[in-house]
Amino acid sequence: MHSRARLLFPLVFAVVTLLEIIGDVTHREWLHYSCKPLIIGLLLLYVWQSYQSVVYPQPVRWLFVGMFFALAGDVFLMIQEIDLFAPGLGAFLAMQVCYSVAFVKSIRLSGHKIVRKSLWLKALPFLLYVISFLAVLRPVFAQDPALSVIWWPLVLYAICLGAMGTLSTQRPQLPSYGQVVLGALLFIFSDSVIAIDKFLLPIPGAPWLIMTTYAAAQYLIVTGMTQVSLTQQESGLSTG
Repeated sequence: MHSRARLLFPLVFAVVTLLEIIGDVTHREWLHYSCKPLIIGLLLLYVWQSYQSVVYPQPVRWLFVGMFFALAGDVFLMIQEIDLFAPGLGAFLAMQVCYSVAFVKSIRLSGHKIVRKSLWLKALPFLLYVISFLAVLRPVFAQDPALSVIWWPLVLYAICLGAMGTLSTQRPQLPSYGQVVLGALLFIFSDSVIAIDKFLLPIPGAPWLIMTTYAAAQYLIVTGMTQVSLTQQESGLSTG
């Protein structure tokens, strides 16, 4: 990607995100439906334009696949006429798995290893959060037969979400470490707001809060991981 385009990209991304939120909260469906897929679409374009070759490093390949799942999830969840929450949940679960694999691949490609003691220590806050959040949600799902059918898929989703957050913290020696960790934390926050707003109690300004944190999360993760892979590529590390 040319330097000028790289400088303009954050502005374009922010404008598209703002237009998507405006379209959502003002019920301008044409704006909402056209801009929401563009959030991931622009990030796909960013990654594609960042490489001169079509041979992508393994972390980027997994990132790409995860982004396509995220795009599918965005499309499922933006359709209001029918309830596509379960397919959307499945798509984002697949995204989390792909992003987690991308994190692991980037660590291995750098020549480092995941230290087991560090893994468990950094996993503990995420584990406690997932358990606590599921404990809060459980009574609501237990009382509603319509919700009980998606309880275990939701549990699996929460576990994968915690795993993604944990694995994002296992890369302290790599460039953009803090950026990617912040992205993972914002993604967890965004999903938490969705769950609270949908299942527990309405949150004022939820669409703004959800989409700003979601878009920022995707931006930070994707651009951060791309920068890591480009740095590794420039250092002559293998793409395998």
